[in-house]
Amino acid sequence: MKKFLVLFLSLAVFAACSEDDDDTDATGPDPILGTWVLVNVTPPLIDVTACEQESTITFKPDNTGTGSFYLEANECAVTESAGSWTNNGNSSYQITVPVLGNITGTANFDGDEFIFTSNMGVLTFEQQ
Repeated sequence: MKKFLVLFLSLAVFAACSEDDDDTDATGPDPILGTWVLVNVTPPLIDVTACEQESTITFKPDNTGTGSFYLEANECAVTESAGSWTNNGNSSYQITVPVLGNITGTANFDGDEFIFTSNMGVLTFEQQ
């Protein structure tokens, strides 16, 4: 189950290439930009422990990203990964995970909260 969390967190970091590499539009920068801390995973495949709540993902303006994942099963040792992201428009993000391939999900932003919904479940993050 813990390995699934790493794969699912990676989902939020790795993304396919975009047709439009510009990180701004008429409304300003993409709302996904910044560093986000994991707070919940639904359906509850695992209970997110205090250790795992240290996990973060960062989305940069150049469509790259990084992730730092902490797993209780690994004695809270950090595992880091890098990737890229894209916004397909209409709150849709196409995500690529090496093991699972391309996944499309919806990102909803509410204040400092970011909720990513895909066919695998829902990840909830708070902005750091």
